[in-house]
Amino acid sequence: MKSIVFSLLCVLSLNAQTITSSGTHFVDNIKDKGWSNANGDNFTNAKFKSYSGSCYVLLEVDETAEVSFHAFSKIKDGRLEFKLIDEKENQYFYCSATKECDLLKDVVLEKGKKYKLLFTGANANGNYEVTWKIK
Repeated sequence: MKSIVFSLLCVLSLNAQTITSSGTHFVDNIKDKGWSNANGDNFTNAKFKSYSGSCYVLLEVDETAEVSFHAFSKIKDGRLEFKLIDEKENQYFYCSATKECDLLKDVVLEKGKKYKLLFTGANANGNYEVTWKIK
């Protein structure tokens, strides 16, 4: 009986893990009349017409967890680069696209660290979306 209760508590605590996201934070001035974006508990996305500059979404976990990321961008003109980095700028994934990038990556995010999904555009026309979930 004790093992069943313990197992149930483990499952409940795993399901209670959360990722807190905040953003979009602009690193430098964005001069794009077509910019629009949305953020939620498990996603970030943006559409743009002439995006040059950098922005990021900040991610933190309440417990160390393996997180599955799906990043997708479709670019009509220009270039878009995106990556996941930590506070020391260690890179966990990276994609550079002039057409399309579709990336699936599992990453262990550690409690107490802050991570940035960093997006850098050079006259980029297109969109991106990144979703994540705790495995």
